[in-house]
Amino acid sequence: MTSSRFISRFIGLALLASLPLSSHAENVTKFGDYVVHHTALPTDVLLPKVAKAYGIKRSKNRGMLNIVVQHKGKGTTAKVTGTGTNLNSQLKHLEFREIKDGDVIYYISSFRVTNKEVINFKINVQPSDSGNTHTVKFKKEFYTH
Repeated sequence: MTSSRFISRFIGLALLASLPLSSHAENVTKFGDYVVHHTALPTDVLLPKVAKAYGIKRSKNRGMLNIVVQHKGKGTTAKVTGTGTNLNSQLKHLEFREIKDGDVIYYISSFRVTNKEVINFKINVQPSDSGNTHTVKFKKEFYTH
């Protein structure tokens, strides 16, 4: 692997790792021994190399949801599904894809957004080592200008 490619990958992993673990109270939901980190942001804040490496389209009109599920402090796989609804009751079906990086497993979904659009997210998380489904609800306002 070339030095510049290694550095780009490292920066990308660091950025993705920092998104869910920036641990603001509103970005973490706990269910017993399980912790769900959730971050919503516009994709244009991603570095171009990072977005390309992970197949994420950079645009001021695209949002991204990043979900990380942990069990007793360690990353765990999960079935992640969800929807987003804006204030006009327009439904956004979210399709998550899994990205593994060592002990951390990210579930990423992207979607269209408009300026000042408020999206109410409802995310269902079923850890693979549990029969229970946990629901995380939060909202995010996106700015595109």
